[in-house]
Amino acid sequence: MTTATTNSDLDRDIGRMEGRLQALEDRLQKVEALLVRIDDRLAKIESQETERKGGWKVLVFVSGVMSSGIAAVVTWVFK
Repeated sequence: MTTATTNSDLDRDIGRMEGRLQALEDRLQKVEALLVRIDDRLAKIESQETERKGGWKVLVFVSGVMSSGIAAVVTWVFK
């Protein structure tokens, strides 16, 4: 024997679904906020990596200039 679905049953089910939907929306907002924080952190890491690469290039350039200067002085002194 099947019982008939009443309006109060439907209202209760709709209320339950609305509650679940609200919980999902709340979780989605938290995930979005977390993704924004992760994106900010990633941007900082990328910026630091770019600075590090630039610093390495400057160090190589300066050491190249110094070594060529030292080589020129040594060649001039022992000529």
